[in-house]
Amino acid sequence: MAMTKCKECKKEVSSKAKTCPHCGIKKPGEKLSDAIGGLIVLIVIGWIISLFVGGDDKPADLSLPGKAKPYTVLSKQDTSVANRDRLRWIIIAPQAVTLDDRAATAVQAAKDLQSQTGADLADVWLEVGEFSVGQGRQLAQATFIPDGCGNSGQDCGGQAWQVSATDVQLTEQQISIWKAWYQERSKFQVDGLTDEAALKAHLAKRFKVTPDQISLPWFDREPIQ
Repeated sequence: MAMTKCKECKKEVSSKAKTCPHCGIKKPGEKLSDAIGGLIVLIVIGWIISLFVGGDDKPADLSLPGKAKPYTVLSKQDTSVANRDRLRWIIIAPQAVTLDDRAATAVQAAKDLQSQTGADLADVWLEVGEFSVGQGRQLAQATFIPDGCGNSGQDCGGQAWQVSATDVQLTEQQISIWKAWYQERSKFQVDGLTDEAALKAHLAKRFKVTPDQISLPWFDREPIQ
């Protein structure tokens, strides 16, 4: 059994003793250099782990080719759950007319939302207009999750951004028909369902087109990030 001197009373003790039998100090054989060495080892291990777990990206610095345009917040929604703040802005940005600009605008709004509220998840929907809210036809969507732990906070895969956008170009007539469809459809309900044929005939007469030219625009967004 190796012997050493107690760091406190200097009397001989076992190098593996948990307490000194003479003065009662804990770990009497431990030297300051041993403690420092152990601390250094822990720091090095932590650094190595961070290389694998952490990334080199700075998620808040996500940049896209487009230019963020001025936007207006139409509404704010809170879908938070316990220990997870999830907030959404519904916005419009009439000057954002390209795919890149729409994506960049939604991203900037998501950054602004997260910065202003500290939300765990900041979600932005860029709509065509106030009339289109809730119809599933957003021009762009951007979701910013700083900790990369998803909607629930449990799926920590490291993805901080989810961005998609479309380059669809809608004509004034398409937008007018879209608005009119939702304004007028309550007048064409039969047993809780919309009589689309009658509604189309009505709108065709109003817009001086044929019924087959009356339709709601549909478009898909392209994943950006």
